[in-house]
Amino acid sequence: MEDRFSKATRAGKPYTAFVVEPAIQGAAGMVPQPEGWLPRVAEIARAHRALLIADEVMTGFGRTGTGFPSGPRFHAFAAQRQGVVPDLVAVAKGLTGGYLPMAATLATQEVFDSFLGDYAEFRTFFHGHSYNGNQLGAAASLASLALLADPTGVARRRALEERLARRLEVLWRHPQVGDIRREGLVVGVELVRDWRTREPIPLEQRAGIRVCEAMARRGVLTRPIGSVIVLMPPYTTTGAQLDRMVSALDEAIGEVFPPLG
Repeated sequence: MEDRFSKATRAGKPYTAFVVEPAIQGAAGMVPQPEGWLPRVAEIARAHRALLIADEVMTGFGRTGTGFPSGPRFHAFAAQRQGVVPDLVAVAKGLTGGYLPMAATLATQEVFDSFLGDYAEFRTFFHGHSYNGNQLGAAASLASLALLADPTGVARRRALEERLARRLEVLWRHPQVGDIRREGLVVGVELVRDWRTREPIPLEQRAGIRVCEAMARRGVLTRPIGSVIVLMPPYTTTGAQLDRMVSALDEAIGEVFPPLG
């Protein structure tokens, strides 16, 4: 990455921005980032005067880890927990807990100020739509944020994360489970031909879809990303419901890939 930034800068075509999902890349197959990767990425981007944009639509509001209450503040974002302050942050989903559609773009003061000026300068950021500033969505967001920051809720989510980590261990009994990737309450279970070789299952076999269909028959709805099964339990999930989710996945893998002999 550093080489690409340097080459672009030397060629007179520097990158304007670098966009990243902090902690774990969702659409790429739930791929966690190595420890220290994000701070280093931020350092490289800023050394080349590129904006750092964090997509925290999925990872935000404690999804990748409970965070740490510090006085009146609650570190709800994956980037925050790694000591990184992006120039722009996209948020949604967890903002209202899913009760109402709501999204927001957060910006540093420097970025915000770049759109301020006298009316005659015509520097206003004119982008907008009919539902900007929705009062009901804003009220739901404030209520959701209060619940997320409550110490009782933090402790409950931490206990849910720990229970999930323990329950997932049962999946290793399947030779088709090549990897179990987890960040907080985000899980990606990768299906392969054989865990020893990590040889991928051809997409035309629709392994992920078949496992998710088998889970649906057991009352658990989720989706695959190729051959990666996604688990993202709501924060309101009970221990029994969490156990059922993992058991459904365990049984579904056994149904789609029955043991030989």
